[in-house]
Amino acid sequence: MRACVLVISLVLLFLNGFSQQQLPAVTVENPGGDRYAIKEVMNDSVPVVLAFWATTCKPCIQELDALSEVFEDWREKLDFKVVAVSTDDSRAALRARSMAEGREWPFELLLDKNQELKRAMNVNSIPFLFILDKTGKVVYSHCGYTPGAEAEVLNVLEKLK
Repeated sequence: MRACVLVISLVLLFLNGFSQQQLPAVTVENPGGDRYAIKEVMNDSVPVVLAFWATTCKPCIQELDALSEVFEDWREKLDFKVVAVSTDDSRAALRARSMAEGREWPFELLLDKNQELKRAMNVNSIPFLFILDKTGKVVYSHCGYTPGAEAEVLNVLEKLK
C-alpha cells in the first residue's frame, strides 16, 4: 500500500513540475543568423505553439503542413502564434529555411542547430509540440503526429482566450 501511495505521489509531483515548465534561458537563431533568447518569442504576450521538427522527419512536415492549412482560419478567432523550431544541424539549416519558405508556412522559423533548446525542453523525439500560455508557461505538450491532432491544439488554444 505504501509503495502504491509513493508511486502515485511521485507521478503527481512529476506531472505538476512538468506543467509548470517555463521556457529555458537558451539562445536560438533565426534564418538570418541573428541569435536571441528563446524567451523573446513571448514578447507579444500571446499563446505560442512551439513545434519542434526536422527536414528529415515526415510526420513533422505533415504536422506543420496541417497547422499551416488551418492557421489563417484560427487566427480570425484567436490571437496566437506558431514558432517552428528546426532541430537540424548547421549543415541542414539552409535546407530547413528553404523548406519552410517553399511550403509557405506562415510561422516564425527558429534554428536550434546545436539542439540546446531541444535538450533544455526535454524533447526526446520529434515531432514534439508545446503550447505556452501568454506568460510562457507550458500548458500542453504532445509527441508525435496523427492526422487530425490539430483539433486538440485548437481546443487548448480556445481555452487560453
